Amino acid sequence: MASQNKINLIKIKNYLQNKNFKIGGFLNFKSDASEKIFKLCKTANQSLLTLSFLNKPSDYKKYIKATDILLSQNVNTPKIIDQSNLYKFVIMDYFPVANASKYFQKTQIKKILPLAVKAISDLQKTKRKFRGIPVKSQNNLLKDALHGIETFIDHYDQKIQIGFYLNKLIKVSLKKSTEKYRKYKPSLTHGDFFLDNLIYFNQKVYVIDHQDIHYNHPLLDISSLIFDARRSYSAKVEDRLIRLYAKRMKINLKELRSDIHMISLLRNLRILGNWVQLYKSGKPKYLKSFRKNTWGQIFKHVEYLRLWDLRELLMEIYNKSK
Repeated sequence: MASQNKINLIKIKNYLQNKNFKIGGFLNFKSDASEKIFKLCKTANQSLLTLSFLNKPSDYKKYIKATDILLSQNVNTPKIIDQSNLYKFVIMDYFPVANASKYFQKTQIKKILPLAVKAISDLQKTKRKFRGIPVKSQNNLLKDALHGIETFIDHYDQKIQIGFYLNKLIKVSLKKSTEKYRKYKPSLTHGDFFLDNLIYFNQKVYVIDHQDIHYNHPLLDISSLIFDARRSYSAKVEDRLIRLYAKRMKINLKELRSDIHMISLLRNLRILGNWVQLYKSGKPKYLKSFRKNTWGQIFKHVEYLRLWDLRELLMEIYNKSK
């Protein structure tokens, strides 16, 4: 992969030079758990971000289309300055400092979170139907949640021992408790909307990592933001963001609270499986660093929803997997 990346950089550099960009060199740019290849490109007058889809070429056109959709809805995202259909990379604006996760527990977060809620609501308010954007099935959140908890149980099978039995009971409980949540009008959805996929620059929030935009449950993005699998906000902040979203979307606040807890429960159960998959792919830090917080969000949801039988089953798994 290293030699292939080097070849790709040469192609990018040649392409930029042919476009009359004066290149000073490339710098590595950290890209979290993504399959995309980021390189910071220093030109004579500016810094640009080159984003290569060499590892996953199918995402190239998806990313460009998703960028156009976000901008059409007045949702800020780094603009594409140039692109190469041949080499499957885009050249974008680069914002120094920037990632919103750096401001967690700092004063700027008070400005960032309301702007993030605005971005979600702006994306969802459109009545326009975009062609070629996938529509997830009504059962997708439940299906992914069940797969996530099953993956987690399998990983800790020797510790849990009765994992197969517990998994069957969880499946029955979740199917019953989520029945009414599996009928909804799909909405444009980022799918992974949380601080790490936001940039904060010049008092504005920019959405990134948006190539998987699709139609899904309208509360998926807002639940991802408020009940983040990686970090937790105070109850006061959670309440303020829920109220702000309800006001912007003109939704009944009481119904919204229950719905958002259920959707976030399903999402965080799915993410437990994601942490295990990243661990198996050679990225153990996610399971180690975020497992406890993810479980904390899960228990917060089942307690709010008063799903006591489900809580007992999940607590058994949590305690035995420590």
